[in-house]
Amino acid sequence: MPVLHKKFLYPSQSIRYHLIAGALTLCALSCAAPLAEATSVAPAAVQLYQQGLLVRKTNPELALKDFAAAVRLAPQWEPALYSEGAMLSVKDFQAALPILLHAAKVAPQDDTVWNIIGWGYYQHRQFTRAEAAFERQLQIAPNSPQGLWGLANCYANSSVRQFASARRVLLQLQDKAGGPFAADAARMLAALPPNAVDASYQPNAPVSYQDAIAMALSYHNYAQLAGPPAPAAADGQKPSAPVAPYVAFAAAHGFLPHFSIPSYGQPATRLFVALLLARVYGVNRYDYIRPFPLTDMQGVPTNEGMYVNSVLALRLMTTVAANQFAPATSVTRAQMASLVVRANTIMAHPPQPTAWLTPAAPQPTAAPFLYMFTTSRPDPAVQAADISAHAKALSALGVTDYPFISDFPAGSARTRELIDHTKYILTAASAGPGVQMELSAARRAGVRPFLVLANYNNVTDKADPAVVNAMLTNPLTMAGLVQEVAQVAQREQLGGVTVDFENILPTDRQPLVAFVTALHAALAPQHMQTMVCLPEQSSSANGQGAYNYQALGAAADLVMLITYDEHTPASKPGPIANLSNVARTVQYALQLIPRQKILLGLADYGYDWSGGSAVEVSMDQALQLAAQHHANVVFDAASQTPTFAYSSNGAAHTVWFENGQSLGALVHLGALYGLHGFAVWHLGAENSQFWSAIASWPSGAAPAGPHG
Repeated sequence: MPVLHKKFLYPSQSIRYHLIAGALTLCALSCAAPLAEATSVAPAAVQLYQQGLLVRKTNPELALKDFAAAVRLAPQWEPALYSEGAMLSVKDFQAALPILLHAAKVAPQDDTVWNIIGWGYYQHRQFTRAEAAFERQLQIAPNSPQGLWGLANCYANSSVRQFASARRVLLQLQDKAGGPFAADAARMLAALPPNAVDASYQPNAPVSYQDAIAMALSYHNYAQLAGPPAPAAADGQKPSAPVAPYVAFAAAHGFLPHFSIPSYGQPATRLFVALLLARVYGVNRYDYIRPFPLTDMQGVPTNEGMYVNSVLALRLMTTVAANQFAPATSVTRAQMASLVVRANTIMAHPPQPTAWLTPAAPQPTAAPFLYMFTTSRPDPAVQAADISAHAKALSALGVTDYPFISDFPAGSARTRELIDHTKYILTAASAGPGVQMELSAARRAGVRPFLVLANYNNVTDKADPAVVNAMLTNPLTMAGLVQEVAQVAQREQLGGVTVDFENILPTDRQPLVAFVTALHAALAPQHMQTMVCLPEQSSSANGQGAYNYQALGAAADLVMLITYDEHTPASKPGPIANLSNVARTVQYALQLIPRQKILLGLADYGYDWSGGSAVEVSMDQALQLAAQHHANVVFDAASQTPTFAYSSNGAAHTVWFENGQSLGALVHLGALYGLHGFAVWHLGAENSQFWSAIASWPSGAAPAGPHG
């Protein structure tokens, strides 16, 4: 089947992604081919399909209707599925995606379906998913020119450009393909910057002075680098040829700080990087976070201090004592790339001059509020024992055994409905003795149980936005749900209700606020709290538009920031929670939500990836795997999380997880910003390192205890 062909758009122009009109030719299959494949297909479906082929160029809308009608008659016939998905993706990729995925399932050896999916994700700037789609295509057809071209574009144009990887794929494309693909590959190769500005080239190596300059300017998309010759360093050394134009441009435009560079080949200190980024982005108007005194900045002009106290500089400093930061260490190439990408994002949508100002640091409480979710694993008896063992630290328990009836398997739901006598949700009363054991343990320990109202579909194993939409857009249904949830919570003597609606539709933004507001009004007179879970978001211009941080923060008593699962079993291997991403979410949330309401989300688990999927591992299981396979656990500097790799039965495995060091950094972050506490997924996966990290919360004189 024919595939999309994308023109490479390089940073010298604004990158815009449009599925080109050439997608219409995707359906250009001969009439004989589908007839040969359709011996068991309804004749009417074949006729509709052929009609669509005839008008696909002159009347695309009519062709799409014909293909869709053919699919309705023959839902397992791949040519019709493919053609409908390909044409629909031109105008509505999200609507086309399930059709294309179904086509891929029906015909697993058809690599071109994944090409269309890859370009659709690429158009929507979902580069990680686009890469995965093109890689899936190349698994089926290893030398596909279309797949190689798509993957090269992803590497070259994603948020953190991987120029070395793009170069490798383009060279393979030149070797395997001819014609226009080879010519395009040659043009892209000629336009790629040198490896010196590529974060994927020796990512863990300390960034040198010349690399820092080149990366800052190349990622900032400076098109013209003309200027006087590059200045020499203090030791007389000149920058290497690939980066000399960047250094010359930086010097000509006053981007270099007011002190000499000792040697271009030496690692750049964090202070230099902070000042360089401040100069490149003009950061002295917006990005203050907290003005920590810096005690070892001798030789730096006073007026540069404001730059170092910026949001960029704060993450380039190392804590040396309370309220004191020092630029003591260097920065890796990967960290440098992440900093520049973050700077581009911030400066594209700068906050108001006072938006990032942080009030004086609050007095830390005696202990953080600690909320832990229960799940179906480990065994309820283990979780009950866990509650009893850690009763002094635990504040609340999120019980996840209250599913929507419509999100539960029909047969099981009918059995439980007879016990619950409910209309919308199932309750702990019908969930079995294990849940009752957990609830009893919580009540004995003085830990408040919360009803977790979530849109997790037990059949599809995913969050279901449709059930939320159905409940919240009908006023009578929403009122009935609020009443039933409040009645169940009161009847089962719970401490509150947690609303965990994930991946909901942007159109449900206001209905969700209305629901949380109504639920709070129903629970507050019964002295029960309302908690809402919000996905990771770092500005109003990105993230999930369905969640109004400010309005939901005002409506609820507690707000959980879901700052984990940045990588999941469905994604490539990677950190569960990148510390810098978590920090950005906290800083954004503090602009809109009172700090005394915020619970920082923590994960006490990891994932073991192999063969394109992953399984969850507890903190102890991760350590046991590393010991069993004699794997070296590495603490990743960029994300501040541990990882290791091993092989088992000939299969390669990659594990990312949380340990005491990574969780300790997150606990320190929560204390730094004076947050109320933490919400943890999930009870029973933690180990002694987790509890030590929680105990590292800096104690103060405030009297509030773990249940405050």
